[in-house]
Amino acid sequence: MRDDVTSISAAQCRAARALLEWSQEQLAENARVARPTIADFERNTRFPMRNNLLSIIGAFEAAGISFIAEGDDGGAGARLRRVELEYSKSLKQRGSDLVILGKYRGERVDIVVPAELLDDIDHAASGSIESRLRSAQEHLHQLLVAAEKRLMHEVEHAVQITLNVADFPEGTF
Repeated sequence: MRDDVTSISAAQCRAARALLEWSQEQLAENARVARPTIADFERNTRFPMRNNLLSIIGAFEAAGISFIAEGDDGGAGARLRRVELEYSKSLKQRGSDLVILGKYRGERVDIVVPAELLDDIDHAASGSIESRLRSAQEHLHQLLVAAEKRLMHEVEHAVQITLNVADFPEGTF
């Protein structure tokens, strides 16, 4: 996975969908964007707003897609990569924080999503647990991508990591 992928082309979007055998509807559902946003982007009639594009990229990366930048050795593209982070979609509450239970390279890991991070995502002064759960579900792909990137760079295997704003590309939320 490349660090800080913040843009892809319409062709890369179509290629990534083909690799995953996803319809536009499935991508829209996984990225939590409207299907016309996907259709317009893939037809090159409208470029998505930044937060929608980051949601699309996050959904692809969480599903195991790696994007290849255009370079000296060839054109831009998309490829499947080995998914090393498995996770449960059911979130657990730990105090005011939320925890995503997962396995990284076969070893258990708890991904702690602090209440403050979720409140920052929703720009709320102090959200309720229900609003934090909703926010975490809406941004699950971005949270997982950030967690996997952190885990890739950990020197020793972590049993628990706590996400923070610095784990996300600028402008994600």
